[in-house]
Amino acid sequence: MRTISDLLFGERKSNSFASIGLLILRLIAGFGLIIHGLPKLTTPMSFAGDAFPGILQLLAVISEFGGGIALILGIFLPLVSLGASITMFVGIIFMHIPFKDPIYRITVKYSSEGDGDPFFGFPLWLAKADGHSAAGSGSAELALLYFVIALCLFFVGGGHYSLDHLLKLKTKSIN
Repeated sequence: MRTISDLLFGERKSNSFASIGLLILRLIAGFGLIIHGLPKLTTPMSFAGDAFPGILQLLAVISEFGGGIALILGIFLPLVSLGASITMFVGIIFMHIPFKDPIYRITVKYSSEGDGDPFFGFPLWLAKADGHSAAGSGSAELALLYFVIALCLFFVGGGHYSLDHLLKLKTKSIN
């Protein structure tokens, strides 16, 4: 049975080929999280208004902006991935669902007027064509994508081309 310490700091194994894929995933997702968190740096404790306590908003900014940097470097990945996945999950539950954002919003008419229309018969919670929401993007797609990427990195780690891996090698060679 694995302990919490094992989950957060235990070794994750991958081969060199898989590590290249993990590096690419970390670079793209990390950069995206940085860009996602960057505008929130201007008002880190009030970007969501009164929806959440200021300290929780600050933690979200840290997990997005700082977590993006950590993903790129491949450092503290289990902890950073856990923080990013929790932040994205909270965003989906408390920011997208209350605004009735679908998971996917498809641009077909290049119009942002109104709430959107059904898309190919999919349920409205899954996909809408065009439109927007009062909360911003109008879909939970990006938050869901970051959630899944962060969750996967939590379980598999950053691979051979990460600072976590390099630090583990150094500590093994010292012992």
